Amino acid sequence: MKSFLTKIYTYTFFDNFILIFPLYAVMFQDSGITPFHISVLLGVWSVTAFLLEVPSGVWADKYSRKNILMIGQVFQALAYTIWIFFPTFIGFLIGFILWGINSALSSGTFQALLYDELKATGRQKDYTKILGTTKTLAFIAILSASALASLAILLGYTFVLAISVLSICISTGALLVLPRVPAQESTHEKEYFSLMKEGFTVAFKNIHVRKLIIFIIIVMSLSGGLEEFWGLFADNAGLPKYGLGIYLGIFSGIQAIASFIAYKFEKHSETFFHGLFTLNGIVLFGAAYFFNIPALALLMLFGFIFVGVQTVLEGKLQHIIPSETRATVSSVTTFFAELGNILIYLVVGLITQLSSYQVSFMTFGVLISLIGLWYLLSHKKKKIVSV
Repeated sequence: MKSFLTKIYTYTFFDNFILIFPLYAVMFQDSGITPFHISVLLGVWSVTAFLLEVPSGVWADKYSRKNILMIGQVFQALAYTIWIFFPTFIGFLIGFILWGINSALSSGTFQALLYDELKATGRQKDYTKILGTTKTLAFIAILSASALASLAILLGYTFVLAISVLSICISTGALLVLPRVPAQESTHEKEYFSLMKEGFTVAFKNIHVRKLIIFIIIVMSLSGGLEEFWGLFADNAGLPKYGLGIYLGIFSGIQAIASFIAYKFEKHSETFFHGLFTLNGIVLFGAAYFFNIPALALLMLFGFIFVGVQTVLEGKLQHIIPSETRATVSSVTTFFAELGNILIYLVVGLITQLSSYQVSFMTFGVLISLIGLWYLLSHKKKKIVSV
């Protein structure tokens, strides 16, 4: 088991030790890709992963999960290799499609493989602890890669991409020497559509659940959709290339702190979080208004608040939905949040294409505050009516 876990941890670390990750959006910009086309690339990435989510689950149930993960790694390595030799819109597009395939193939498959091995050796009770360790290693890898990327970028994007390919090759090697364990328990992703149907019914039947889910979807969409542009924000605000990795690494660390302490605020009412949401719109507007290096601190505050709000509200949702439909309701939330991400990619790209990134972020700052105010006023109106 010690040997198995060493291989699993090696795979996890190097699978997340991707130096190009904090820099790819800026790389697209430096390659002459327009803001709207950058948004299209991000949208294609999400759509590819989303469309293949169901069949990838079926493959992971039917075939070797180890082989499925390895195939996914090959696709990701090919994606970065194509970016090295074809730094054009078409090259980046093909790369994102390949990366999206890897995202779909690895989604849920790794957890299933890990559980199967632990169950085969009678250690399934340690699953949560070991999975938590892999997540910690993944976070350390992301921070390390972000810091190293700040130095590696001085040698150019080709070098950064080459190191990223090497990291994927190491993670694939760790998978290669893993034992092939027969499936102990199905991931049940073949029932995806029927589960989604049930989830829709539960999610929209109860008005309280429905309102909370809609608000969570808005938060997840704005947080996830805008996050892909923070590197471009920093770059256009004047941060040197060598500082991007460090900045985004610190950004990730601050978000991790937010998720870690979020539980301390779970007793606050939803109105409190509507107020934070409104405040966060002002924070984003302020960051975009100044649009300079000091304003990046406001951007980190924006990320901190949104992660905290999302974490607490997701916890509140779990408390009010029945256990037998817990996973299905979560699926509905994720489904719409993914669609929201794609929409935000395109809107940011369109506004930026017509104006600038500064105007785009200011627009979303105003939009967030207006949505928050609507929620606050709606709650106040409801309170007056009830009195």
